[in-house]
Amino acid sequence: MTARLPAVSLVLLVVLSACAGDADPTTSPSRGGAASPSSDAPLQPSGSGQPAPSLDPSVPPSPGSSAQPEPTPDPRVESALAQLDTDEALIGQLLMIGWPGRSSDGAREPIETLRPGAIVYVLANADTAERATAINVGLDGVAHGAGILPLLKAIDHEGGGIQRIGDVENLGSNLAFAEGRPSDHDACQRGAVHARQLRTMGFDMNLAPVLDVNTNPDNPVIGARSFGSRPQLVARLGSAYIRGLQSGGIVAVGKHFPGHGDTSVDSHLGLPVLEVGRRRLDTVELVPFERAIAPDTGLAAVMTAHVALPRIDPSGLPATISQPIIGGILRDDLGFDGLVLTDDLGPAMAAVTDAVPPGDAAVASLKAGVDMLMVIGDRERQT
Repeated sequence: MTARLPAVSLVLLVVLSACAGDADPTTSPSRGGAASPSSDAPLQPSGSGQPAPSLDPSVPPSPGSSAQPEPTPDPRVESALAQLDTDEALIGQLLMIGWPGRSSDGAREPIETLRPGAIVYVLANADTAERATAINVGLDGVAHGAGILPLLKAIDHEGGGIQRIGDVENLGSNLAFAEGRPSDHDACQRGAVHARQLRTMGFDMNLAPVLDVNTNPDNPVIGARSFGSRPQLVARLGSAYIRGLQSGGIVAVGKHFPGHGDTSVDSHLGLPVLEVGRRRLDTVELVPFERAIAPDTGLAAVMTAHVALPRIDPSGLPATISQPIIGGILRDDLGFDGLVLTDDLGPAMAAVTDAVPPGDAAVASLKAGVDMLMVIGDRERQT
């Protein structure tokens, strides 16, 4: 567990070093424009006081430039990590939990008991910016009162049909956006607008973008959430979006690794099986993830997919709990050293619940190379 603290540190650093002011796009994305400022006072992660990184993807950091000096450890990150001085505190950092209800009161007991590292919204928690902002203030107070590190507050904010907060401007689905033939700059601005919307409400993490290449037109769960069926297009737009989102101080979570785009089964209902080998993965599914992980994008976090790839892992287990897929491909081959988060391990996901018992799934995920376990809607599974 100690060996994976650098991943937690990375996410903390992205949040703590968010630009002092919100990203201010000068042009709107192809679909929709900048959101109107909320009437609520902005609740934002602490700024670093440093200039914001450029939002123009035409000038990304160059991996071939002169050698960069060793980064100086951020004292705020080191101070936060120093608080993880007990087994209980360390174990809690492995959890991203959901909670029932439409206020922070419903989260008080699981936060005080489990001391989680993160909390995730579902549609039932909040549907307006005002309510989400109030809940996030309350969650911060609960965490402070429990004497734990500030919670990473996460939400699905992809645009289109996957947007929990209904009264902030919806920029449309990724597919509709891509069909407008956007530039990298447009995609970066889309990420920047989402960052400003989320930071204003007090969120730290967006469970986006979808980096799945949607090659199956009958896919029941990805579809318009993807930027399309062409790997290079998904890679280009996804990476530019990530740069805009993370430059605005929001942790991006690329999903669903190693790819959920060529499936015909909804993982909520059963286990999708992707009958492809490594050569196909390298030329289709992995292309967007590899580009997002590269230093000029710097994706902070990856979410795993509950899909089986029997030609990669003959056990037939979901990728989430597969060491050959998470530890072998993502960690070793692609060299990803950021935060790896599971998709939901709760009862709504038959792809996992039908394969292994809850406790076994958690242990197997961690052994495979995962850092954080998402558990929504089942208090018993969270413990």
